Parts: sequence; C-alpha cells; structure tokens
Amino acid sequence: MGLVNKVKELDNFLNERHLETEFTKDKFEYNGIDFDGKSISTDSYTITHKVNDTTEEVFEAEMVFDEYQIGAFKRLLYDLKDSFVKEYSTTYISLIEKIAFGNAFKDHINKKLETFRNHKIGRNYAGLLSEFINDLSIRYIEHDDAKEKKVKSFEFKKKYLHRNTLSKIYTILIDNNLIGAETKEFEFKNIFRNEEVEIPIRWIGNTSELKYFINLINREDLGFVDREDFKWRIAVNCFIKVSSNSLKKITYKDLRTYKATDKSKQKLDKILVSKIVTI
Repeated sequence: MGLVNKVKELDNFLNERHLETEFTKDKFEYNGIDFDGKSISTDSYTITHKVNDTTEEVFEAEMVFDEYQIGAFKRLLYDLKDSFVKEYSTTYISLIEKIAFGNAFKDHINKKLETFRNHKIGRNYAGLLSEFINDLSIRYIEHDDAKEKKVKSFEFKKKYLHRNTLSKIYTILIDNNLIGAETKEFEFKNIFRNEEVEIPIRWIGNTSELKYFINLINREDLGFVDREDFKWRIAVNCFIKVSSNSLKKITYKDLRTYKATDKSKQKLDKILVSKIVTI
C-alpha cells in the first residue's frame, strides 16, 4: 500500500465507531466465547495475567475502547513513518530530491492534521499527529529558509488585541513565577509582534512548562498565529531557559523533542487557558 493510501487510513479514526468489531472480537476471545460476527460491545473489561509461572501473583488491566483506538492510531502512525523512511531512503538519491519529497509529504500530512483539528472526534488524535509531523521534520525534512526569515517572533492576531489577552498572560506568568520578575510588560508583548526580539524573556519555570506554553501560544483557537515547525526556533530567540542539570541554554532541538508532562499541561490549562477568553 502506498503512502497516500496509508494517509487516507487515518480518516477511519474520524468515525467514533471505528474498530468496534475488532474490540468486541478481542473481548469475546478473551472470555473464551466464539464471536458471532454480529454482536457489538465496547464496554470496558478487565484482563488478568499471571506475573510469572512460579507465583500466584496476577496483574490486572482494564481494556477501554477509547484507549484501544488510540493504540491503533499510534500503530498506524508508526507504520506510516516506517513506509516514509523506506521510500525516502531507497527511492530518492540526491539531497534535493529527498528535500522535495519530504516537504511534499509534510504538506500532504499537514492538510490531514488541519482536518483532524477541526473535527469533533479528530481532535482526540490531533496532538499525536502533530507530534508525528514534528518528529519527521526534525530527522528528514529541511526547513524553507526563505519562509523562516520572514518569521521573526510569535504573533497574536490583531483582531483580538482588544481582549487584553497578552496583559492577562503576562500577569499570570509573573504571579506564578514562570518568567523572571524583572520582565517588563512591554518586553513580554514584544515577542508577539513578529519583529526581531531584542530582549528575550527569562523563563524560570521548568522546561516541560515552557514546552507546553509554546504550544499554547501557537493555538489559533486562543487567538495566536500557528508558527508550525518554526515555533521551536522562534522560542529560543524569545525565551532564555538554562538547564539546572547541564547549566547550558536549552536549544530549539532540546525544546522540540522534550515531552511536556501531564502535570505541566494541567497546571497551565488551569492558570492560563481557563482564564483566557477563547475565540
């Protein structure tokens, strides 16, 4: 199956009933019942495994349909990546061919990402798909330097400036000790003008919080312009974060590959997203 057809398979996950039959069949088989090919049940169930053959200790796991779908989506992305890498490595020889192929594939999959972001069910998978695109971009896809030169910092959409959102965010970051107390409000706002940043902001929260904050200030539903793959390069020009372990500045590659923790996401969602008026 070609790459284009594999990308089309992602559309199956826009159907909330996708994989109902497969989940039901697994459930029947676990309980030792022959699947009749008709019954459908997506109710959660518990499976039990012995830890090893020499003890009576058992391990229980709850099988949940939503998680079953997420797992299948991840496996499809893994297969898609494997197919892309094989074609990238074997079909295209020269660097310019590889760049052209890589960027064409990214453009194609970005259109799919937009569909998922704007779909009620698709939003459940949009984060995974975005990470998939970022991961491929780091390893195989060159940036468009001409476009990158035009993007100098982050940007808040002018039509929403009346909401005073940037002032709200500035105050929240100061009050929660996420940016240095020396930061002036105008300095903070300057990083959202798509202009050269002369005074970067000192980030004193942890790296996980910075990673998730960068994602937030690229969300169009919060009034920001999405810088897509460029946001990590922009981030290290706008914010200074020194690792307490290495005592070195965080690079865009560090930030791009860093995994934001659930704790950081919950914290920033609570103090920031819930306080900002959405579009």
